[in-house]
Amino acid sequence: MEFGVFYQLPCAVDQTPAARIQDTIAQCRLADELGYDAAWLAELHFNPRFSVMSAPLMIAAAIAQATKRIRIGNAINLLPLHQPVRLAEDVATLDVLSNGRAIFGVGRGSMPTHYQGYGINQEEGRQRFLEGLEVVLGLWADEDFTYQGKYYQSHGQSITPLPIQQPHPPVYLAANSADTFGIVGSLGHNILVAPTIVTTQGALTGLESYRKELAANGHDSAKLKVNINVPMHVAATEEEAVKGFEKTIDNYLATLREIGRARGASQGASRAVSLTSQIVIDEFAAVGTPDQVSAKLERFKEMYGPDEFMCWFNIGGMLPHAEVESSMRLFAKDVMPRFQ
Repeated sequence: MEFGVFYQLPCAVDQTPAARIQDTIAQCRLADELGYDAAWLAELHFNPRFSVMSAPLMIAAAIAQATKRIRIGNAINLLPLHQPVRLAEDVATLDVLSNGRAIFGVGRGSMPTHYQGYGINQEEGRQRFLEGLEVVLGLWADEDFTYQGKYYQSHGQSITPLPIQQPHPPVYLAANSADTFGIVGSLGHNILVAPTIVTTQGALTGLESYRKELAANGHDSAKLKVNINVPMHVAATEEEAVKGFEKTIDNYLATLREIGRARGASQGASRAVSLTSQIVIDEFAAVGTPDQVSAKLERFKEMYGPDEFMCWFNIGGMLPHAEVESSMRLFAKDVMPRFQ
């Protein structure tokens, strides 16, 4: 089992983007030292309380220079918002800067405000995503790649630099809607799943569809990875862990509810209306002592059959830096070895 750390980077009114970003870089440096396998960075726009991670590839480049071995990727790049030729160049450059540690994580995104802010019709999102993915992978594979799509074209120019990893960095696609699971399977890519967003049953049904489509399209599931996102907080006592987690999850859910009441509601924002901190702790998160967190991950392992867990240590951004690092250290010391 592999373990990563995940950052969405919400910023409260008494915090600053600079401090939040620097804490993230420091925590990724610690994750590198502690033996975590990957650092995952979200891409979100136009709502600082929800996230100040509008330029994750720039933060990824900073992390690459501050670390030695941890892989660095996006969960996710909002591909329809990017010009794919430029994105292929940027991710390839990250791979060079990190000496071959980049991960290419992509998805469509579901917030209307993102599409509105970039002047893109959200109804075009799926086709832009599929075309953009084809362009990025084509540019990495073929120096004379040509492509004529509805939204994007490539005319045989070769990009530089090319990724160090060949044929390209690992590709992960996010599945946050029922139909997307099957699409990811048919394309034959690794998959990112967040049960907190898609529900437990949605994740189970979706992964069944994903694996069915992998087989139907001749893809070797043994060469592909299922990554499950898990909100996380570990402490010496259950009381301490729950207290810290409730503080941060309550801020996350409150922000989602605000988004849901305004323009720009997404699936996650709609789900937040029915969620409480206790529901998240019981069904989706791993919170408690190392023994309790290990038991919860064993349960998720049996349910979903993952290859990787993406640990979301500060879901609402409200935990002090020192408390997040303490949780990360305890997890690495007393939980990770049980799964390796």
